[in-house]
Amino acid sequence: MADLTCASRRTNPGPCHQPVGLHLPVRLQAVANLVPPGSITADIGTDHAYLPLYLAGSGRCPRVIAVEAAPGPYHRALDAVRGAGLIGRVEVRLGDGLQALQPGEVDTAVMAGLGALTQQEILSARPDVRQALRHLVLQPQGEAGPLRRYLAGAGWRLEEEDLVCDAGHYYIIMAAGQGASPAYSDLEWRLGPLLLQRRHPLLKDYLLYKKEKLTAAVQQLAAGRGQRARQRREDLHRLLAEIQEVLAWLPGAAKS
Repeated sequence: MADLTCASRRTNPGPCHQPVGLHLPVRLQAVANLVPPGSITADIGTDHAYLPLYLAGSGRCPRVIAVEAAPGPYHRALDAVRGAGLIGRVEVRLGDGLQALQPGEVDTAVMAGLGALTQQEILSARPDVRQALRHLVLQPQGEAGPLRRYLAGAGWRLEEEDLVCDAGHYYIIMAAGQGASPAYSDLEWRLGPLLLQRRHPLLKDYLLYKKEKLTAAVQQLAAGRGQRARQRREDLHRLLAEIQEVLAWLPGAAKS
């Protein structure tokens, strides 16, 4: 089965006032759009420091701390900040996640491109730093449902969710603030309650993509005869039914 990509479905992620010479990928621009203007921000796992350079260079954030755990990317980020002349506004630190921060030092933490489980582990490792934050902006890789549930259990509520397509892949971005979370259904936790409630314009294409992936997985499991394979097939069939139900009420759905 051919892989359904979103290469032809790139959408405008919103206003893009970029520093001269810096052009963020669609994914990172969508992340930047959810960072509150004027916030003191930490970018965890900054890699090349593209996001901190944009946030500081565009004037969206007066100060950004770029955190990187590996020495190689740390030095690359440091060189990039020096080259951009932003040493006074972007500080690069070598450290492991929130361990590199003190409680109250920043009001917003961003994590983009890290696995959903890794992001949860980073947030869990320093609850004192986490609970001193006012905003989280997260772009997890992999299934985002467990991360959404974790945030709610830790005293955070989703405030925004976005969905973008970049270079043939879909990315979910979520912004959260401290406060009690509404009670959502399993389907909402899994697919994104705000994406569903607001009928995001890319949601239909995203669900068709997931449907194709799940259908391929069911076919691969067809020959399995053990209890584990049967249970997995049942789980996937249930997910497919839920996705089909959502697709039926999205704008532009085919009428039966």
